[in-house]
Amino acid sequence: MNQHEHSPHVTDAQREGVLLDAIEALSEGIAVFDPERRLVIHNERFAEMLGPIREMIAPGLRWEDMLQACVAGGIYTDAADRDREWHTNVGGDGATIVEISQGDGREYAVRYNPTAGGGFVIVRNDVTLSRQNKRLLEESEALLSNILGTNPTPVVMSRLRDGLILYRSPAANALFGETRNAIEHYENPSDRETFVRMLRQDGEVDDFRMVFLAADGSRVPMSANGRLTRYGGETCVVTALVDLREAAERDAIARKVVENCPAPILMTEAESGRVLYRSPEIDRIFGTKLNTRDFYIDPADREGFLEALRRDGIVLDYKARFHRADGAPFWGAISARMFEYEGRDVIVSYSRDMTDQLEAEISMSQTRERMFQNEKLSALGGLLANVAHALNNPLSVVAGHALMLGEESDDPEVVRKAGRIGEAAERCTEIVRTYLTMTPAQTPELEPTEINEIATTALDVVRYEVFGNDLSVTTDLAPDLPPVLVDPDRMVQVVVNLLQNAHAAIAATGKAGQIRIATGSDSSTGGIRLVVEDDGPGIPQDILQRVFEPYFTTRGLGNGKGIGLTWCHNTLQGFNGRIHVDPGHPAGTRIVVDLPATDGTDPRPEANEAPAARILVVDDEPDVADLNAEILERAGYEVTIAYSGTEAIEALAQTGFDCVLCDLNMPDIDGRGVFEHIGRTHPGTVSKIGIVTGDTMGRASQTFLLEAGRPYLEKPVSPTELRDFVAGILAGGGRS
Repeated sequence: MNQHEHSPHVTDAQREGVLLDAIEALSEGIAVFDPERRLVIHNERFAEMLGPIREMIAPGLRWEDMLQACVAGGIYTDAADRDREWHTNVGGDGATIVEISQGDGREYAVRYNPTAGGGFVIVRNDVTLSRQNKRLLEESEALLSNILGTNPTPVVMSRLRDGLILYRSPAANALFGETRNAIEHYENPSDRETFVRMLRQDGEVDDFRMVFLAADGSRVPMSANGRLTRYGGETCVVTALVDLREAAERDAIARKVVENCPAPILMTEAESGRVLYRSPEIDRIFGTKLNTRDFYIDPADREGFLEALRRDGIVLDYKARFHRADGAPFWGAISARMFEYEGRDVIVSYSRDMTDQLEAEISMSQTRERMFQNEKLSALGGLLANVAHALNNPLSVVAGHALMLGEESDDPEVVRKAGRIGEAAERCTEIVRTYLTMTPAQTPELEPTEINEIATTALDVVRYEVFGNDLSVTTDLAPDLPPVLVDPDRMVQVVVNLLQNAHAAIAATGKAGQIRIATGSDSSTGGIRLVVEDDGPGIPQDILQRVFEPYFTTRGLGNGKGIGLTWCHNTLQGFNGRIHVDPGHPAGTRIVVDLPATDGTDPRPEANEAPAARILVVDDEPDVADLNAEILERAGYEVTIAYSGTEAIEALAQTGFDCVLCDLNMPDIDGRGVFEHIGRTHPGTVSKIGIVTGDTMGRASQTFLLEAGRPYLEKPVSPTELRDFVAGILAGGGRS
């Protein structure tokens, strides 16, 4: 009994008010029931915990009714909780506790304390958060145990002061066995002393490499990662170990590879130049010098190399003059990277001898100069083609009539004047021909040559320009091919040009690529075929037919002359060959070169053979057509004249001809159209067609002549040439 119980100044109401204030201040829910189990008093927290029936919580509420209302209001998630609470209260002899999970997700610990008068006090405590934390802790411990149990990394926890093992993971147990002290794990006990000293200093250690002893006594190189922690009042070391045996094996293999690799690889200190590692190939090139300062002829070259390396971190093909192993100077190139190793800047470099490359570049420069001159002259010939075509027709008329006049006249003066006219026309003809033959820089020297030798030589020429890390070149050269009759130097230039074009196309994409060069025989023609193909961007279909035009280029403004393929086309024409782009190649570009195989025979027929035959002369120039018809009629042939392609097709529909002489450039249906019509409607006559044209240098004319494969005469034509030409065609077939 305290001093206030008999104070005349403290009333019962005041004491009751103090009691209520104290109850309300509690965080627990408090409710007092009398011996008849009726609610006497409660705090607001108690009513809040029974939210759905909060309005019912008032003095006089029977405890049983409150439990029933809790069931009806969904406060109990399980109706059995009501019975548990009932029996806990009724059957308890002292303070008892029951745990209840309510429908709102909260969890409560409910304690019943009997009173001396037969009633009881209910204390409700919200334990939701503590239960959640407990479960999280249990889950975390289970997760940690699972991780450590399944983790293949050996983990050991030992006391710092004496090394006594307090925990080991299954992986550590499998590695070391049932050891009692961590000191037993170290091959050299001083390693643990160093490890512990570093831990005391920094609190953690990463990648400390040592050798440990496995349970079977084998040595195991491992990387130790340690942390200090507190456990059971002791400072402990938690160590995770990484097995380095596989890494050590890989390092040994890598060292073997480097030592036996033919590449000259060098590792040096950046500042001093001291050699840390050298491959055998370095000794072959530079000798056994111990410092790279002795490699350079000019020390300033090494300073420039270091300056570029420090600035960019990497150097590619730094060129300088070096001392060879025998002391002779040579040009070389170094590619290198700089990085930090064991606290110092070191350089790993790759060196190469540039002697062969420089010689190849000089040879290539000379080849390019020859090709450039040929290309210029070839382009000039193309520009003169139109002029030649315009002059050839009238010159044919002048020369032909002059010759016929001289042959038929008995007047010496007429014969003399006709001869003068013919000589002047012939000089004009020679002038035109001189301009048209300016394309070659010199007369081709044809000789039987192996096509595989051409391909191999071309690859050698472009080896240092085309071959690289971003490009691979493969060959597929068929054996035992018959030779081709070409100028070897010019044929090599053709293949070089095709390889350079393929390389340029791939380089423009900025990606790696592949070039393939192949040779073989063409079963359909019996000729020899050479193919250069790449996997670059290819040639669009809409310009596929223009790539052999002079000055046409697909490389963009300033990137190509537009005369390389034209030069190849003209050169191959001189070898009776042809070149074309394969339009069906699925990806990239495929250039096909076809050349006849040599057989040692002369295909030309004997001249002046003039069997009686029907000849169709097709030319849109009436003077030329009439002149050629008159020459052939006097030789005994039956001649039909067609002054256009349309007339020629009509004449062919009415009768057959033993020979068709056709011009190329005509206004309505040109020579190609007549040729294709004959191929469709009179295929047997194709072998009897001869072309007589004044335009053999035009792009379209050259393309057609190569594709058609028929003999041709270039205007102006003399009577003898015309008669021999027709006789040769007739020698190959009869009347259709």
